[in-house]
Amino acid sequence: MPPKEKKKMKKKKFNSLSKIFGKKNRPTLEQIVFDDTNISTSSSGSRHNLHTELALDDQEKARLAEKCKTTPMSQWKASMIVSWIEVNMCLPQYSERCAENIKSGRVLLGLSDQELEQGMGIDNVLHRRKLRMAIEEQRNPTDVLYPKTSELDHRWVSRTWINDIGLGQYSQQFDGEKIDGRVLNSLNRKDLEKHLNITRKFHQVSILHGIDLLRRVKFDKAMLAERRAQSQDIDCDPLVWTTQRLLKWARSIDLKEYADNLLDSGVHGALLVLEPSFDSDAMANALGIPTSKTIIRRHLTTELNGLIQPARSTLEALSIDGRLRRSSANSLNRNFQRNYTSPNTERERGGKPTFRGSLGRALGRKLRNEMNYASTFSSVPEQVRAKSRSQELESTIV
Repeated sequence: MPPKEKKKMKKKKFNSLSKIFGKKNRPTLEQIVFDDTNISTSSSGSRHNLHTELALDDQEKARLAEKCKTTPMSQWKASMIVSWIEVNMCLPQYSERCAENIKSGRVLLGLSDQELEQGMGIDNVLHRRKLRMAIEEQRNPTDVLYPKTSELDHRWVSRTWINDIGLGQYSQQFDGEKIDGRVLNSLNRKDLEKHLNITRKFHQVSILHGIDLLRRVKFDKAMLAERRAQSQDIDCDPLVWTTQRLLKWARSIDLKEYADNLLDSGVHGALLVLEPSFDSDAMANALGIPTSKTIIRRHLTTELNGLIQPARSTLEALSIDGRLRRSSANSLNRNFQRNYTSPNTERERGGKPTFRGSLGRALGRKLRNEMNYASTFSSVPEQVRAKSRSQELESTIV
């Protein structure tokens, strides 16, 4: 009998999701997801390219990082992405995984938060937020509310800004988390306590008011520095004062023995002006003035009110003006009528002003009926009108 021919083994095809996502095919799948280049490149060539991207000297990385500022992210090459991660984002610990998985800017633009964690190994929440916000800014640059945040790197935040608000003891936390302007603008109390280990409520409020000040100057370092320079030798514009400027002010009002207590206290100009609960007693406690020193505390109250009350009044006037501008063109809207009573109206009512009236009721059905009644009543002879008045008076008494 003729020898049996061996049946040729047919090539297996993927016929289930489990086979597609199996261990054998996972490297190919990852390459499809994170690499839009030719996936037929040999493994040895990929290792060579990876070594080349990571072996760039500091000068070349700096050049590529500068090029990233003027080149759309969609046109970035793998070497530019690595340089951007290391130099611009200051996150070199993720550059190797980035070089392995992300080969073009188009892929980087499409990554989600979960893919940043899985593809680049970024398990730090604030690091991931930092990258995601920077990518989002490249994706939709016209939607960015504060473009100047990109100019504030983590070195300025952790070495300059945190000391300006009198909380230099947290400099290491901000430096370790690489908090830049974008991330700083996104922080809330939960972030401060959970990710930065800032548990004191007063310090949290101080930081949030410091961030609010940056928003008011649109995160413009030059504008903030200019306003601080203008108020350095004149007691004006306390909103922008640093803790060091407050020390100078405390010494100028003859409280030099207490001034140094403001160091690392978190007391700065934005806190004084923007926090309604911060009064002279809170300032006295920050300065360490004993409660028994009533005359000194009274002196501090006079000086502090003279400093911050004009600033608070100015901000209140600006906020009211902003609300009126945002309202409808007709100034006699419902809210205005409900909250406003003129002096003439108070005199006409002959009593305390109320806030329940409105222009609609003032010209409503009751007034129209009274006006119609008065016009009709005026045409009646005087004797009839007198009789009618006496009848109304009797009915009222009864």
